[in-house]
Amino acid sequence: MNWYLKTARLLLAASLLLALRPPPARAQSSGPQYIVQPGDTLYGIALQFGISVQALEAANPGVDAAALAVGQALIIPGFEGVTGTLGTHPLEPGESLDSLALRLGLKRETLIRLNRIVNPERLYINELVVTVDQADGAAAVATGITRAARAGEGLLAVAASANQNPWALAALNRLSHPASLLPGALIVLPGGDLPTKALPSPVRHLQLHPLPAEQGRTISIRIDTTQPLSLTGHLGEWPLHFNVDDTRPNSQVALLGIDRLADPNLYPLTITATEAAGATIRFSQPLPVRDGHYLVDKPLTVDPATLDPAVTQLELAQVKSIVAPFTPARYWSGLFALPSVGALRSVFGSLRSYNGGPYDAFHTGVDFSGGDDRPITAPAPGVVVFAGPLVVRGNATVIDHGWGGYTGYWHQCVSQVNGGDRVATGQVIGFNGSTGRVTGPHLHWELWVGGFQADPLQWTETEFP
Repeated sequence: MNWYLKTARLLLAASLLLALRPPPARAQSSGPQYIVQPGDTLYGIALQFGISVQALEAANPGVDAAALAVGQALIIPGFEGVTGTLGTHPLEPGESLDSLALRLGLKRETLIRLNRIVNPERLYINELVVTVDQADGAAAVATGITRAARAGEGLLAVAASANQNPWALAALNRLSHPASLLPGALIVLPGGDLPTKALPSPVRHLQLHPLPAEQGRTISIRIDTTQPLSLTGHLGEWPLHFNVDDTRPNSQVALLGIDRLADPNLYPLTITATEAAGATIRFSQPLPVRDGHYLVDKPLTVDPATLDPAVTQLELAQVKSIVAPFTPARYWSGLFALPSVGALRSVFGSLRSYNGGPYDAFHTGVDFSGGDDRPITAPAPGVVVFAGPLVVRGNATVIDHGWGGYTGYWHQCVSQVNGGDRVATGQVIGFNGSTGRVTGPHLHWELWVGGFQADPLQWTETEFP
């Protein structure tokens, strides 16, 4: 076969392949767009809007996943009929679907459609809600004061008490008629200096810190009000004990150590506020608690006597009773210091097996290495509420720092303080030892917050409240 014939056949085969190849994906001609932000990836954008990377690439031919440019506009498929620029908004504590729609000037139905919401009541704190910058409901109510309609109170009465026009108030809240207000409904009044939310007055602001919430970590729940209120609450089944913050008017804080063994799940955060006259206001919103991703320690061999349930359960009950009181005074401020200069030997939360048994326990504190010549110092001011010998914890000291926060120091060779002593940051309170359930000399440092053990190292990195 000569060279000309071979070339002709190759050209014919190439033309057939080109004819059979499917046409290139075409850009979606219309639809909402998203402006690439710093740190964005194609995968992250697709995940954010609930679409596949392939669909995103098909709607934007030529997009280079490895070279996304900040400010680049991408068409987001799957939102036919929607125009404008899409974004996301982390649902804030105290926000609901309705309050967010008012705040952004969107219809409730638009948010439901954009987010494919099945149950609006299951929107949770810090959930990323897809939004669009084209207002389609009414004027945005960026700030407002929310009121709950009392029993037998209609919109006319609410408007009169707030010196508002009932028709204007109905339009602001997107009600078809002033008489259509249901008992207990939330009404937004114009004014205020905070973003529109579903927190009924006199509750002014709800802040959770830090987010996201994790197993074995401390969370601070702060509530600001416009007048003195009695506050109670729960996160799931865990009670919240609110403390008055004297540094801010009408502000109360609850600190909670989230159970290390809590299932990663949504837990209702429920707050009840009671006015001096006895009227109550209740608010509830789901809060996700995520996995802490803790380690698994090697099996440990210890004195069997320190594993006897008759001993361990009684001693744990004793420690729980010591850390149960909620002192209204707060003795500390700022970050906690480390109680030892020893090397970190074991961290909080790791699963443990003793003497060949199952991994059904976790490390309840932080271990620092060092023998009986190494001092233990107070990480923050407080009052010593226990100093004495225990079977499992050895020579132990417990310090009350106020507001439900306690620290414990186990396995000491000797304690340098007594019950009732006031201690200051950096003060020597004892020395490392090997008393109780140990495999060698060290300090075990433990933190209790709101009646639950939590990672003490978090308090050396994050300020509470």
